[in-house]
Amino acid sequence: MFIFQVNGIRAERSYMRQVCAYVQQDDCFIGSLTVEEHLRFMAKLKMGNEHGKEEQERRVRSVMRDLGLDKIASTIIGTRTRKGISGGEKKRLAFASEILTSPPILICDEPTSGLDAFLAYQVVCVLKKLAETRNMTIVLTIHQPSSQVFALFDSVYMMVNGNVAFCGSLQLAEQMWAELKLPIPMNFNPSDHYLSTMSVRDPREEQQKKAQIEKICITFKYSENGKSIFKESSGRELDERDRAYSEDWRRRYASNFSRPQFGASFFQQIRALTWRASKTVLREPTLLKVQIFQSIIIAVLTGLIYTNNSPVDQRKIMNINGSLYQMVSNMAFMFQFSVVHHFCLEMNTFYRETSSRLYRVSAYFISKNLAELPSYIISAVLFTSILYWMSGLVPLVDSFLIYILVGILVQNIAISIGYMFSCIFGTVNLAVAIMPIFVVPMMAFGGFFINQDTLQWYFVPMKYLSYFGYGYEAVAISQWTHVEEIPGCTPSIDRCARNGTEVLHNLSFKEYNFWTDIGVMTFMIFAFRFLAFLALYIRVKRRT
Repeated sequence: MFIFQVNGIRAERSYMRQVCAYVQQDDCFIGSLTVEEHLRFMAKLKMGNEHGKEEQERRVRSVMRDLGLDKIASTIIGTRTRKGISGGEKKRLAFASEILTSPPILICDEPTSGLDAFLAYQVVCVLKKLAETRNMTIVLTIHQPSSQVFALFDSVYMMVNGNVAFCGSLQLAEQMWAELKLPIPMNFNPSDHYLSTMSVRDPREEQQKKAQIEKICITFKYSENGKSIFKESSGRELDERDRAYSEDWRRRYASNFSRPQFGASFFQQIRALTWRASKTVLREPTLLKVQIFQSIIIAVLTGLIYTNNSPVDQRKIMNINGSLYQMVSNMAFMFQFSVVHHFCLEMNTFYRETSSRLYRVSAYFISKNLAELPSYIISAVLFTSILYWMSGLVPLVDSFLIYILVGILVQNIAISIGYMFSCIFGTVNLAVAIMPIFVVPMMAFGGFFINQDTLQWYFVPMKYLSYFGYGYEAVAISQWTHVEEIPGCTPSIDRCARNGTEVLHNLSFKEYNFWTDIGVMTFMIFAFRFLAFLALYIRVKRRT
């Protein structure tokens, strides 16, 4: 059994998180932030407990200067609708995000992937500079580097078929291949040559190539360099210099295991995440401007249909009820499907940041809710205010305020359901495909299309799950309890209602259910959001 150690300390997960930073192959950023804002956000979460605001600002300025990001500090990273920084600049930003806390080891997964030769060379030059100026050990994986990039490496580690083919400096690699009678041709990329000698490209040469590969691995294993590396990796007596260096690492990092798992406190995480999410809401047009414009236009168009509802008579009872139910259904459908992508599109970034122990799942979920809530409330107030007065409903302030309250509650239930399906299924397409199976029956059992008292016994549970029904009953009660007389009652009208109380009776609504409806809707908001959080939490736990 092998016990892996780093400077004499067992390489357990908790320890490696202290001494290593990891830059993944794909760049995952919240594109609505500027370069400087992103780094400040990272500094708050990585350094919040141990360093003050001035030190965080100094670190941000330092890494921007070292990586050449100070000229694009005010440029946004880039979203689907707004162009931002280039691919090479994103790579440098990824490095900057990880070196804020000056980790001794930086691990990069194919940092040149997707870049052209010039940008790839620039990126590796940045890493070379970091290794020299910040005394960092930088380990990276790379495929077919150019000769310029390859020349920048201090040492290389080559594997083939699970075996070590070489580990050491470029000079030793060149020397070993020359001894194997496989010298690097003139004006030829060394990395391409090494790969070609360890690859089987022609099936007719398979046996010959396998023998050559085996020879390369055996030659390295029994070379002086190979023996030295094997002895060092398998355990040896440390000399005094090594021992002093190892003890220094122990003092600096082994004591950190008792510290909190996160760089920032729970409330610091919420504050930083809410700030970032608020920036996204304000800068992404589809999240605010289009949302408000949509609310105004749909409210005006719906209101135009119901402008002739005052004064109330027998023929207009249906119109008023239709207007009330339109408000409830519009508040649900305008936002329910649009919020699904809010979590889904950030899922990869969320996975990466939580796996790096940047913040808690609960802090992320709470901050998303807090940041998006004001814009939704503004949209709900605009929609309900326009529709209420255009529909000719009861001109009383208390009824108007209840109408707005119910609109906000129904809207937030719908958003909560959108969050829940988003967190459960993780992808926009799947969540949007499955959600109507739950939502459409809720609308059918809301009390407008069918009298709830006439439902078959096996449909009764659906009645109690229908948030459309609770919202419709609440606004109906707030409207019809103020209508004392409805003229136009004749024998030809079936189930004639002489006042608002009789209208409620015909709908199978009870006046004393008003506060129950408000309470149940409030409970549904928290219940669905708790289920959304639980689904998100389980997703993270399954990946760790």
